[in-house]
Amino acid sequence: MKKALALSALVALSLAAAQKTVTLAWSGAITGPTSDAGASYAAGVEDYCKYANAQNLLPGVRLNCVVRDDQYNNANTQRNFEDFVGNMNVPVFLSYSTGSNLQLKGVIEETKVPTLPASYHIGLIDPPNNTYMFLPVSSYSENIVALLEYIAKKDRGAKVALVVNPSPFGRDPVVDARKAAQRLGLKIVDVQEVGGNNLDNTAMLRRFESQGVKYVINQNTAGPVANILKDAKRLGLLGKMQFMGAHYTGGEDLTKLAGDAAEDFIWATSYYLYDEGDRPGIQLVKKIGAQYGRKADTIRSVHYTSGMLAAAIAVEALKRAKNDLTAAGLYKGLTSMNGSRAFQPGFTVGPVTFSAKDHVGAESLRLLQADKTGNFKAITGPQRSQMFQLVHPLR
Repeated sequence: MKKALALSALVALSLAAAQKTVTLAWSGAITGPTSDAGASYAAGVEDYCKYANAQNLLPGVRLNCVVRDDQYNNANTQRNFEDFVGNMNVPVFLSYSTGSNLQLKGVIEETKVPTLPASYHIGLIDPPNNTYMFLPVSSYSENIVALLEYIAKKDRGAKVALVVNPSPFGRDPVVDARKAAQRLGLKIVDVQEVGGNNLDNTAMLRRFESQGVKYVINQNTAGPVANILKDAKRLGLLGKMQFMGAHYTGGEDLTKLAGDAAEDFIWATSYYLYDEGDRPGIQLVKKIGAQYGRKADTIRSVHYTSGMLAAAIAVEALKRAKNDLTAAGLYKGLTSMNGSRAFQPGFTVGPVTFSAKDHVGAESLRLLQADKTGNFKAITGPQRSQMFQLVHPLR
């Protein structure tokens, strides 16, 4: 009996010694600007990482899950990146804001650490220094061009206004939107920058009304958009103007803040939603969220799903890297996700595909519209914008 116990202990020690530890690290805004999205995103990353350990998704590998609040401060993000890469030897960087990713783009190229940002800014994968940046889903620019295509099919010649966040996150899609609108026969008559302190949007909305604007496309987070919708309702403009937005504007985060003023809002996103419980990815989101005791609002947020997707892509790339758990191995794992080897995590309306030239993961998106109860329902099937590829060829 003593010999059997000793043998078991030796086997356990041998297995522990053979197990490798890999750090999966995220830096983003759990507090500060845009934390209305970042806090749920962080929870998704953390919970999927724990789930991967619990389910032994990487046999012989234990993930060290690290989630840090950088408060949407680029300097904090850079310090975290340096610590992750210099001291923790991370093979992949899960990042967040547009500004910090643009600031780190050259450093990421030098260190050759594949990076999966929460920002879907197309400039992150434009040259130069674009070898190691991978967008998990379609870009903000493609979201907005798809919305313009939808408008053009219904109302060619219509006047459109853009309302964007006063940051690189908000401004980047404007150039592509102008090019697409011109080709589609639409008129972008105004571009306004609006941040999170927009407590009275009366002047802007009256200006749009006087210009004959029929469609308002937002590139922002849900908070500022909710304030605009509530003011539009107060001014009697809902129904006269159609409000729309790219990924970070919509979902339950918007209807929770805007209430019934969000009715009819049209939203572009690549993700399945909480209410689509027949989707395997959403079933997994609910299971993991309950397992780790998250609040209902967090689990229902599309940003919780987004965080899970980023972590799931990283774990899948590590699985494909096999024994080479370095940044180079993970790069090979990422770029193998194409053709018959596309990754199907179930969180998005299409598969995740990457290659050395293709750095957009889930390329398909849908347009959804909020109903009276605040639920978003799909008004298109999964699709790609045809016009986007003409106004912004990817290189």
